[in-house]
Amino acid sequence: MRIGLIGSGGREHAIAKALCRYPSRDSLFVYGSHQNPGIQKMAVLSLIGDMRDIHGIEDFFTTNRVELVVVGPEVPLIAGVSDSLRHSGIKVVGPSKTQARLEGDKVFMRDLLRRRVKRGSPRWKEVKDITSAREFINEVGQVAVKPIGLTGGKGVSVMGVHFQTMEDALQRVQSALDEDGVVLLEERLIGEEFSRIAFVSDGKLSAMPVAQDFKYAFDGDRGGMTGGMGAYTMTDGSLPFLTKADLQEADTILQLTVKAIEQESHENYRGFLYGQFIATAQGVRVIEFNVRLGDPEAINLMTLFRADAPLFLANLADGSLDEDAAAFLPKASLSKYVVPAAYPQSGNEHVLVDFDEDEISREGFSLIFASLVEKPQGFETLGSRALAIVGVGDDPGSISTKMEALLDRIEPATLRHRKDIGDARLLDAKINKMKSLRSEARK
Repeated sequence: MRIGLIGSGGREHAIAKALCRYPSRDSLFVYGSHQNPGIQKMAVLSLIGDMRDIHGIEDFFTTNRVELVVVGPEVPLIAGVSDSLRHSGIKVVGPSKTQARLEGDKVFMRDLLRRRVKRGSPRWKEVKDITSAREFINEVGQVAVKPIGLTGGKGVSVMGVHFQTMEDALQRVQSALDEDGVVLLEERLIGEEFSRIAFVSDGKLSAMPVAQDFKYAFDGDRGGMTGGMGAYTMTDGSLPFLTKADLQEADTILQLTVKAIEQESHENYRGFLYGQFIATAQGVRVIEFNVRLGDPEAINLMTLFRADAPLFLANLADGSLDEDAAAFLPKASLSKYVVPAAYPQSGNEHVLVDFDEDEISREGFSLIFASLVEKPQGFETLGSRALAIVGVGDDPGSISTKMEALLDRIEPATLRHRKDIGDARLLDAKINKMKSLRSEARK
């Protein structure tokens, strides 16, 4: 099969690995924003271009007679790439432009939940002036301030975490109003976040193992918000602080949301749906929806995915989801991104680094390339998350211990990572936190 892939980050390298397990049978054609060294090793042909250049993307894949395209990032989906490719007769794993508003328009998403899903939302308000913002904050207390468009996971700021006072909140609201003329305010939710991602095709869902990613830049959930510094999954496909009821509610919300967006768009949804949820003492709430695989979660999930990915995804794109074929290795997994020291702030963007991929492999881990390019003198970072290490095992804690020993030896001084992701003590703290929250709620 001639397979197309859009994107060139860590998520896309993980997807490419799953798509290229049968290189004698399948060939990969890649349209990306830069040349990912890991993807380049697998691609028959690649083209660098703008993720919003829908005509350029369509021309590249039609010229090369590609039969199936998997869309990695959100930007081309929101720009309508799936519609264009389907119009050209190409199978696509990715929702339509209208359906991609679930991710691209936060107010639309909240309003859809209010009108059609009728569960899962915190209290929220679309705000266009400071007076309305002050009134909402007085009503609900602490809030999250969310710019309305795409922020790559880095635009949200939370009262009690990133700022403390009403005046701090209003300053952030005013900055968003100056930029967009509108901002979304939501009540702050206390609990533990988790990612539930599903394959979706014509109303049918097949959920993947639950993951938890780590958005903050530094250990202990300190520093600015990032696209995600790493993630873990457990052997049973759930997380130790989640109840069966939590998972059932998340899956119910996903199913209802697919039904709602299909009704709203008058189109079948074919692609991935990523629910970012939070378990609270009052139940499960939706933080956001993404219309593609998460990053870093995709690194874990594609490492565990054991189906024949091209055939499975081609069937999904045809409207035929084979739930029995969606097999995942029954192991725990752990991924950690290695990033420039200043990330997520600007600084030391273009640093030459080197990693011994053979040594990483000998230790039982895999290397995922992301925001870096290959130069004659080594790899050059581009400023964002440079690469990730991923491994599988019996539990995240034991994988983390072994991974930390490896990174202590090989991590360049100009890069860093979060050491606490997957740490057994951190997982115990999360379990105890949820027990405490639920106990207090019962009093």
